[in-house]
Amino acid sequence: MSVINQMLNDLQQRSPDSGALTAPPTQHTQVQSPIKIVVLTTLCVLIICWASFYIWQLVGENKALKAEQWSNKVNAAQVIAVATLSSPTVSSATTTPANILPAKVAAIENNVLKVLAEKITPAKPVTANTVPAREVKQQTLQGTHARTNAIVDNGASQVTPAKRAEIIVSSDANVEKNAHSHPHTPAELEHASAAKVKSSLQAKSKPQANTMSVSRRQLSADELAQQKFALAEKALAEKHIAKAENLLEDVLIIKPSDSQARKKLAALWFGRQAYQEAINLLSQGIALNGKDSSLREIQARIYLKQGQAIAALNTLKPLADLKDEQYQIMLANTAQHAQQHEAGIAAYKMLITMYPNKGRWQLGLAVLYDKNSQFSLASKAYKAALKNHDLSISSENFVKQRIQVIAQ
Repeated sequence: MSVINQMLNDLQQRSPDSGALTAPPTQHTQVQSPIKIVVLTTLCVLIICWASFYIWQLVGENKALKAEQWSNKVNAAQVIAVATLSSPTVSSATTTPANILPAKVAAIENNVLKVLAEKITPAKPVTANTVPAREVKQQTLQGTHARTNAIVDNGASQVTPAKRAEIIVSSDANVEKNAHSHPHTPAELEHASAAKVKSSLQAKSKPQANTMSVSRRQLSADELAQQKFALAEKALAEKHIAKAENLLEDVLIIKPSDSQARKKLAALWFGRQAYQEAINLLSQGIALNGKDSSLREIQARIYLKQGQAIAALNTLKPLADLKDEQYQIMLANTAQHAQQHEAGIAAYKMLITMYPNKGRWQLGLAVLYDKNSQFSLASKAYKAALKNHDLSISSENFVKQRIQVIAQ
């Protein structure tokens, strides 16, 4: 029993140690929230993007600044070269190398000036009147040099002294070539150089934007009348008679002497049997222009349509001496309707004077003589009509028959 008790005591002593050995170690892990990870990642990405954009903007501004400095320095070098060549009497105090260009460029300028001074000799001595102009020129050049001094001496410039010297030498060579081909006096040389500087500055300036202005112009009376007449013709083509009449009336109000519009309107009124309105309209036109034969012809046709032959004849008589075949034919026919043979005879005589080789006019004159009981004249007219040999067979037979009857 003692042995068993001893063993049990040993087991009890060992049980806490074994339990400590067998128990799994507990690890305390902290779980991080995914929201914090997303927020931190987003902030990092935004910071990187902002830094990239800032760097890209700095690079672009640096390039633009360098390009602007390049163009400004080239323009300044050209202006200095032209101004230096145009004023050989500028004092050395305003063109020292320390104030304008490096020592090499100044040496090249001095050499070029010496060559030009030897080759370009003034035709006239400088008078006292030109001295103030040169002093003003020197002051202007000094101001130009002072403005371009800061640009040329900038250390970040990409225009090297060799490049500036090349530009100046090329400009000097062109000036020297022009001086050999066209020698000028100092005053003319200054004027030419000023013109070159002005043209250079104008070429470098930005072009102005094109502008367009819209203005309303009031039409004259003739233009407005032509416009309304064209609209009236368009309305007639579309068979809008009422609209065409209104437009033609407007034309006559604006320009009463427009006979073409008056004739068209009278024809429209005649077509809808407004005879008296058409006659009045034509009478107004005849009063304005009594030598317009077309207005008289239209009015005479309206009178004949109404059976007023005498009124039609009176309308045509004022232009009885008009050498127009159509007008004289209408006058002769109207005279026959009105039984006014003398007017008809005069019209046929005018036709014979105009066309002596037409037998039909001789025949018409003979008929009127025959009706007026002037038989001897009628016989002569009949015989003259046969001589032309242009009558039809029936007309020839009628003429021969009348000659036989008159002879008896």
